[in-house]
Amino acid sequence: MERRFLFFLSSLFLSFSLISLTHCSKQSDIILSQYDGSLSQANQLNRKLIVVFGADWCPDCRALDAIFSEPEIKSILDSQFVVMKVDVGQFDKNLSLNQRLGDPIQNGIPALVVLSPSGEIITSTKGGEFSNARKMTKEQVLEYLYKL
Repeated sequence: MERRFLFFLSSLFLSFSLISLTHCSKQSDIILSQYDGSLSQANQLNRKLIVVFGADWCPDCRALDAIFSEPEIKSILDSQFVVMKVDVGQFDKNLSLNQRLGDPIQNGIPALVVLSPSGEIITSTKGGEFSNARKMTKEQVLEYLYKL
């Protein structure tokens, strides 16, 4: 009886482990296919791709999102870029894309990676340049975009 119970518990644990791995793998596949789609769109439109890593719990991410919504900045983004937002959760989601793009979130979020229409990384905010977005002005974001 005890062996059956241990076998049952072991089987149950293995099942949950496989389900978790499958979920992570599917999540990874989804974000990578979204990335491929965004990159393809950028290539077709001959625009740069901005990948914005963030999370909805992050006040700096919400601040940057608000700045990106301001008319002057939104106009520039809409005319010159394709923007892809990536939710990193509690630094436990979509990490496959983060790794693929050189771990830009290592010094905080929001983190941006800008790619050419052909997919080459132009710049990345690995140094946490936007991780204090609450204190940034619209002009500072404009200056960053104009340099691209």
